[in-house]
Amino acid sequence: MSFVSKEKTAPATWKVAAHIEAADFRKQLDATFAKELLNITLPGFRKGKAPRAMVEKRFGENVFFDDALEALLPAAVEGALEEAGIEPQFRAEDLDVPEDQDWKANGVDFTFSVAAKPEVALENYKGLDVEVPAAAVTDADIEGRIHELQHRNARKVEVESRPAQNGDIALIDFLGKLDGEPFDGGAGQNYELNLGSGQFIPGFEEQVIGRAPGESFEVNVSFPEEYHAEHLAGKPVVFEVTLHELKAEELPEVDDDFAQEVGEDYNTVEDLKAGIAQELVESKAKQSEEAFDRAVQDKLAEQLEGEIPPAMFDRRTQQNIEMFLERIQMPLEQYLQIIGEDPAAFEARMREQSTAQVKIELALQEVAALEGFEPSDEEVEAEYARLAEQYKVPLARVKYAVPEDDIVNDLNRNKALELVKGEAVKTEV
Repeated sequence: MSFVSKEKTAPATWKVAAHIEAADFRKQLDATFAKELLNITLPGFRKGKAPRAMVEKRFGENVFFDDALEALLPAAVEGALEEAGIEPQFRAEDLDVPEDQDWKANGVDFTFSVAAKPEVALENYKGLDVEVPAAAVTDADIEGRIHELQHRNARKVEVESRPAQNGDIALIDFLGKLDGEPFDGGAGQNYELNLGSGQFIPGFEEQVIGRAPGESFEVNVSFPEEYHAEHLAGKPVVFEVTLHELKAEELPEVDDDFAQEVGEDYNTVEDLKAGIAQELVESKAKQSEEAFDRAVQDKLAEQLEGEIPPAMFDRRTQQNIEMFLERIQMPLEQYLQIIGEDPAAFEARMREQSTAQVKIELALQEVAALEGFEPSDEEVEAEYARLAEQYKVPLARVKYAVPEDDIVNDLNRNKALELVKGEAVKTEV
């Protein structure tokens, strides 16, 4: 078995040509025939006793070709990669064995593709300049949270003395028509529409404003060009609308009674403001730390140099999509219809996220390698124990499911991130 040649087809991706010697293949074919013969019965012969020539005449000369090849290929691929000096990132793919070969005389030629482990470089990972949002709490922040609490505790009162205005809740019936014919999903009855919320397509809510309860009228709008339903995208439609009633929010007055109603720990408005301020300080500090984490990792990935095989991005994208669908528990098509996103745009968004993840992981691995990080046996055991406690499963089950190499890599990446964060220069803006 031997390596023949390699051709670079993409960054860190190779097409490898290799060869299995005729003698090696014939030897494996003999072993395969001896094994498979035990299951073969021919007329006039006991099971497993038919001569090889008779079996090949009955079933064809290449009857066990695929079985012999399957037995030899793993070692042949591994040997070819070793001779070629390629450290694979994933298993070989796109295996091709041309059919028009004289394998008896010349052996077997084959090719395969493989993504190599990327070789990356990272020079500047200490002293990264990172900007994060300031964690300071302003009076406007506190007033904004109080306003939210007012809306949360508001009463909805019916409005009869005026037409609809921005911020009202309109109870409507509607029927959408395209070229005079109703279309799927374009009808509703007794629907509560918050005017100004942007729930409906652009232009709809604006044409309800100014109408009075009891009115029936037409709304003329066009669906956005990028609308998820292709038969409606960019099309002008007419909605027949009846406005049944209007409701408006009646906000409570911000006084001591309001403060006591909002939280049992508050007796006065000043207590409420102080409590909100403390909550915001803690929340903004947490958000600032999370933003710092993200900014450091993004900045670190920018410093990474080297070729990364596209297969790494492809696989991570597919994994992320599968995990996302498992989390939302609905078909992708249904989800995209709900949010109004094109499948191509969704995949591009997921790929962008996956690309960043791969680069960050490679950068952290490189930092760990440069710093010579290597977790102790005690640290590895502690991480296994932490995972067992987190997922409430026996320790042995975690060790069976999670390879030790994965634990080591995770611990090294965490140490690397803490190092880079500790060395980074943080500026609040």
